[in-house]
Amino acid sequence: MNDVGGSAAAVHRLITTGVVIAVVAVTVQSLLYLVNVYGFDRSIRTFDLEEGELVTWATSSAAFAVGLLALLLSFLDPAQRIRGVAIAAGAAFVSFDDVAALHEQFAFRITGAFDLADTYVQVVWPTLYFPLLVALAVLLLQMAQDTPPAQRLVVAGLLALGVAVGLEVAGLALDRAGAGSESWPRTVEVTLEEGVELAGWILIATGAAVRLLVLADEHPRSSEA
Repeated sequence: MNDVGGSAAAVHRLITTGVVIAVVAVTVQSLLYLVNVYGFDRSIRTFDLEEGELVTWATSSAAFAVGLLALLLSFLDPAQRIRGVAIAAGAAFVSFDDVAALHEQFAFRITGAFDLADTYVQVVWPTLYFPLLVALAVLLLQMAQDTPPAQRLVVAGLLALGVAVGLEVAGLALDRAGAGSESWPRTVEVTLEEGVELAGWILIATGAAVRLLVLADEHPRSSEA
C-alpha cells in the first residue's frame, strides 16, 4: 500500500510541476514580448515572438521533449514500440520544423504559385499539416489511454494546440480588417497564440512523463510476478 501511495504522490507532484512550468513559461514569454513591444519598440529581437527567436527555442524544446519521452516509453513497453517511435519521429519533425520554418516556406510557395496574398499562408500551412497533426494527436491519445492522469494532460495539451492553430487561422481576419503587425489586436493575437502553443506542448510532455513514471513503477512488479 505504501508503494501505491508513494506512486500516486509522485504522479501528483509531477502533474503539479508540469502545470506550474507551463504557467510560468507562458507568463515569462508573454511578459518579455509585451515589454519588448511597448517598452522597447520591438528593438530586442530575441524577445520577439517570431520564427528564429525566443518562441522558437521554447516551443521547439517542448515538442522535442515529447518525442524523447515517447521514445523512452517505447523501450520500456515493447507493446508501445512502434507507436512510441512514430510519436518520437513526428514530434522531432515538428520541433525541427519550428526552427527551420518549413511550414511557412511550403505555404509561401503555394500562395505564390496560385498568386494569393501572403496573408493566406496562415491558412495554407495548417491545411497542409492537418494529416500529420491528426495522426500525431491520435498516437498521443493512444499512448496515454491506460493512465487517466496522463490522458487528461494530453487531451488538455492537444486542445491548447488546436486553439493555437485556430488563432493562427483567425489572424487572417485581422489582416483583412487592416490590423497591421504593430496594432494591439495583432499583438494580443500573437501573444495568445504562442502562449497556448507553448503550454500545449508542455502539458503533453508532462502527460508523457506521467505515463513513463507509472509504467516504470509497474514494470518491476510485473517482472517480479
